[in-house]
Amino acid sequence: MPASYAPPQSPQERPTRNPRQWQAALVLTLAPLFVSAAAESVSPHWVVDPAVPGADMPQAGASLFDRITIAADGRQQIPFPFDRLIARIEAAAGCSVDQPCTRAVLIPLGRSLQRVAASPDFFKYPRVVAAVVGEGHGQLLRDRLFVGFQQKTGVIEVISYNETLGRFEFQIVRNYAADRTAEVIYARRTVCLSCHQNQAAIFSQPVWLETNANPAVAERLAQTQPAFFGVAAQGNTDIAQSIDDATDRAGRLALTQRLWMDGCGDGAPGNACRRAALLASLQFALTGQRSYERSGESVAGRVSQTIAENSHTRWPGGLALPRADIPNRDPLDLHPGVTALSAANIDTRFDPLVPRPPEVIDVSSLGDRLVRGVADFWPARSRDALADVLERRSASIHRIRLPCHISGPAGLEQFDCKAPDGRIRGSLNRGSGTLDEVAIGDGDPVRHLPIAGVSRRAGTATWRVRSAGRRARLPSGNALERISLEWMMAATDMNGEASIEVRQDFAALVDLVTNVDTAQGPLASSLIDTLIAKLDGHEFAAARNVSPVAQVDSYAPAAAQSGELALQFESQCGACHHTAESTPPNFLSGSPQRVNAAIASCAPRIFARLAMRDVPSQRRAKSPMPPELPTATARAFKPHPADARALVELQVAVSAVLRREYGRNVALDELLRHGYEALRPCLPPATARETGHGRTDS
Repeated sequence: MPASYAPPQSPQERPTRNPRQWQAALVLTLAPLFVSAAAESVSPHWVVDPAVPGADMPQAGASLFDRITIAADGRQQIPFPFDRLIARIEAAAGCSVDQPCTRAVLIPLGRSLQRVAASPDFFKYPRVVAAVVGEGHGQLLRDRLFVGFQQKTGVIEVISYNETLGRFEFQIVRNYAADRTAEVIYARRTVCLSCHQNQAAIFSQPVWLETNANPAVAERLAQTQPAFFGVAAQGNTDIAQSIDDATDRAGRLALTQRLWMDGCGDGAPGNACRRAALLASLQFALTGQRSYERSGESVAGRVSQTIAENSHTRWPGGLALPRADIPNRDPLDLHPGVTALSAANIDTRFDPLVPRPPEVIDVSSLGDRLVRGVADFWPARSRDALADVLERRSASIHRIRLPCHISGPAGLEQFDCKAPDGRIRGSLNRGSGTLDEVAIGDGDPVRHLPIAGVSRRAGTATWRVRSAGRRARLPSGNALERISLEWMMAATDMNGEASIEVRQDFAALVDLVTNVDTAQGPLASSLIDTLIAKLDGHEFAAARNVSPVAQVDSYAPAAAQSGELALQFESQCGACHHTAESTPPNFLSGSPQRVNAAIASCAPRIFARLAMRDVPSQRRAKSPMPPELPTATARAFKPHPADARALVELQVAVSAVLRREYGRNVALDELLRHGYEALRPCLPPATARETGHGRTDS
């Protein structure tokens, strides 16, 4: 018992205290509990929790990759070679060779699960990483489809969006080679989320030294061949930047979905909030993402108010968004004597398994983030189609007259017109000019619109306001029809009047959205197409249903005949290491004989990774296993939700395996004398071949 423990006193032995003393004692006793509860109450909440991966196989919908590769007859066909697969993706996006939507980099020495597959020919078999970063006239794939291909193993890792569930799916294409039949499976999300803590794609921070944007890497690749599957050996930072930006945007899709569903809330108020966010996002889209109506009693104001009220209850400490960025790493920053295989070893500082601090989002910005996030779900082709439909409809014209101050010589006038009804400001250059600012009432202004086609008569100038070939639009969603200036001629200073014609066509969209049911799960990009079709008087033709053909890795847990040690491992490590894939090492897969042989071979690496949990983070040679999990606060990590006692017992059991091999106890420092990468490969070739895959190290 604790040294401070004393047996309870009888009533006669208890010292008397006045009520104030009892209150003080009670406060001192309970204060730590209140402090702890208060700290917990203000901690940010995860947008997506890295510790909650969800089901490996989607329970509804299908990934975009499935939608692109599953034919009408239900068969999944993966074009080969890899450049043909990219061509299929480009076609689905409605892009072309002249205007591609995908960008790709080459990574010979990276940090993926396939990082040692090409050893020792890393620069002969670089990993190709491609992302859809642009839009065409087809499916919306921008920021929603990412692929990584390793030729040596014939493996493609795919991350693509499932709009039905509002999440990214993780898939693996294996046997992707000329003489094999490609097979697609849904990956173990637990494995994927160890690195993909944002449940989406990740990419290096600038300046992307692992990729062929690094001139030294590009030069080594070019010495092998000028291009790999259509990707030039000589890359550039613009390409890497575009992929980096796409992964950042992809990670924010989850934030939009969280605000759409939970931020707005349930019932009639939640539905009203989502409708208001939808309208504000359409205003934002129609202005070319310049602005939307936020002042006064705008629809966006109602969004912010509802989310502020809900977030005060749900997320008083804000929201934490896991980051898509991993630290920049130079794989060629090597010391003398480093072997090709050890060059692929990942220093703990750069290991994507290490928990990354999240982006903490202040609740005051959530309304604006929702509106802008919803607008990102509308493809450019749909935004254009919506504007075209609105322009075809009849609408009333509202005219506003403003007093003006006009200055400058004839043909080069500058004008500034304002009144409570609105304001315009800009300059003319004979037949063209710039509309620096235009606002109606107390609404937000639209800025920097071009002026063209000015019609002039004595003392007058009239023009239509166009943006990208269509009527320019105000934050209210309504279109600017025409602007006219009239003034009294003077040498250098003139007074006059402006007439602004506003085409009030957005009201039809407001009426339509009022009847939209937004309570049916995650936000989908097809919602805008449904609205456009109804506005144009016909029904929207939904995309065909696709049922996933791929299955999940169906390896069963270790059975009793596998032995006590295998059962110990299964409870703590089976989710990642009892799979059909050899990366991470599948030492729990196969026959009992294979499992025992694999554990014995992996024992030094397993022992070291388990022991890292007890080593201070700044001194770790490798990240610990099971991986630590990031927290939604400023703290770097929290323990993995594994059984701490079971892990200790497992470490003791692995120590016994090493003791049988060495004939004595082996210390961690002795094992790591020559570095972690010098330890023998985890799976020897014989055990790797039993499950049909090559050697791996981890």
